[in-house]
Amino acid sequence: MAIAYWVGSSNHGHIGSPQNMLKEFIQQNYWATDLNLKKRDNKHILASLQSIKVNDRFSVSSLRNRYQEVDVKVIGTVTNVDDAENGRLEIKWDAEQPLYSGLIPLGTKNENWHQVLFKVTTAENITLIFPDSIVNKKVARLAWNDEGWTKPSGVKGKASSNDTLEGKFGFGLEEWLFDVSKVVDGYHYGFLEPIRKGQASQANKSYPIWLYTINGSTKKRYWIAEIKKTIVIDEAEATFVKQKYQELGWLKEMQKQISSVGSKGEDLAGYAAVDLFNVKFKPEDLIINQEVKELSDTHPANKVTKYSFANFTEAFIVE
Repeated sequence: MAIAYWVGSSNHGHIGSPQNMLKEFIQQNYWATDLNLKKRDNKHILASLQSIKVNDRFSVSSLRNRYQEVDVKVIGTVTNVDDAENGRLEIKWDAEQPLYSGLIPLGTKNENWHQVLFKVTTAENITLIFPDSIVNKKVARLAWNDEGWTKPSGVKGKASSNDTLEGKFGFGLEEWLFDVSKVVDGYHYGFLEPIRKGQASQANKSYPIWLYTINGSTKKRYWIAEIKKTIVIDEAEATFVKQKYQELGWLKEMQKQISSVGSKGEDLAGYAAVDLFNVKFKPEDLIINQEVKELSDTHPANKVTKYSFANFTEAFIVE
């Protein structure tokens, strides 16, 4: 079943003298309302609680500035709904998450920030309040690599088509994507082929990204990692990062690694900056599978064309 997205109030009690429960919610991993759910006026709240499922996403908000603005205080995942009819949900709160603060987002009539509990229904607001949501999540393919995507691994397993960089030269620019030993101002910079064509229009946008690869020899597909927050950079930042890589000797190191595995290619220093770097992320946002997960022949990754930047759906989830 599809994941749903919910917002609950941080307060108990009367609106004129509210009791802020946020600290207790966080410390004890739950959310609850003290409304009398047997009262006719609260039937819609009870109905919402009864429709919430394990794995739904949940946030707690607080209104301010005469109820014109809102602060999202915490985000988590529903873990138990056994006591939902009594107004209580068990929730595992995220350790770290970007939290929205600003004007109350516009939405459908059901998205009422003045209510104790409501469901977020518009894609725009789901992305705004829950930035790691499936609605905003993307799928990207990496060139095959036997070195954990920390350096080039040679032509073995690479695609043979001459309309790709790996087919022409035996390496892909994303083969350093997981080399998080190279950090500039707290971020690791890298390259994703699916970003190349839309780099200018995607600049400064951020996405959770699910990464997979194809073994060019066996044609098997594998899920390898996820990046919780990937930021697409603009040309100016790419130019700055390329200069830093040159100053630190990292670009020469990368060039030597290409040659050492028998791949070929022009001097990386001659590449346009955006053809070397088009994304950045914090090392702690990279989650690499301990073992690559082979995908079945029916998995939707089989339908992603070449290096397109596809939308993630629940069908991509691997148990």
